[in-house]
Amino acid sequence: MNSVFKNFTTYCLEGNIEFGIETLTAISGLTLFFLYLKPFKKINFYFSIYATIAFFLVIGLIFRGLFLGLVLSVLLFPLIPADKEFEENGIIISTPFKGFMARCCSYQIKERQLLIFEKDYGLLELEGEGPIDFKTVKINSNDTEIEIIYSTDFDKGVIKKKKKIR
Repeated sequence: MNSVFKNFTTYCLEGNIEFGIETLTAISGLTLFFLYLKPFKKINFYFSIYATIAFFLVIGLIFRGLFLGLVLSVLLFPLIPADKEFEENGIIISTPFKGFMARCCSYQIKERQLLIFEKDYGLLELEGEGPIDFKTVKINSNDTEIEIIYSTDFDKGVIKKKKKIR
């Protein structure tokens, strides 16, 4: 339900709550697969999805090859939460998970709302600038925009600004 809500609005559940619900769903699906194994019922085909994903996860972790890494990236994409890099005054800068071989330097800007929700303001793309040095980040926000003041690891000491409209 949260995935549908997230795709049609700018609001979603807070990242840790969403990850907890997704993990519990996967564990309960795997448990129900084994509970409905004998006697075999048609619903077990649905629960076999969770067992298949768990099987590929274990095989991928054992062998750690490029092919299985790509398979794991596709299978685990909906479950892996964004890494929160910085938070100030309810504004969160995180790196969204885009796969194991994603390009550098895109950050997602969110704002906490009502303790369990987050409002998404979109991606902050830093093409060619390098990763942000989060020790230098300052966030100024008002009712109409969010201003992020930062420097990058490649350009130490050079202060840059980006604005996102609310």
